[in-house]
Amino acid sequence: MLNYTVMKVKLTAFGMLTEILEKHSVAEAADTDELLAGLKIKFPALSAQKILVAVNQQIVKQNTPLREDDQVALMPPYSGG
Repeated sequence: MLNYTVMKVKLTAFGMLTEILEKHSVAEAADTDELLAGLKIKFPALSAQKILVAVNQQIVKQNTPLREDDQVALMPPYSGG
C-alpha cells in the first residue's frame, strides 16, 4: 500500500460540473482517487456524473499522486467531431 501525504491542490471545474462545484476552489487529497471520493461525498450530485480529470493540463486515466499546488481540472466527457 502506498502512503502519500495529503496535498492542497487547485481545482477548476468546467461545463456542467460548474453547476455542482465552484468554478475555482481548493481541495486537499493525496491522489486523484481520494480527491474524487471526497468531492462525491461533499457534493453527492457528482456521483451521477462522468468526470475526466486532468492534472497540470494532462488528462489522467488512472489514480495519480498529487503534489502541493497541482492544478486539477474536472471536466465532463467531451466528444470529437
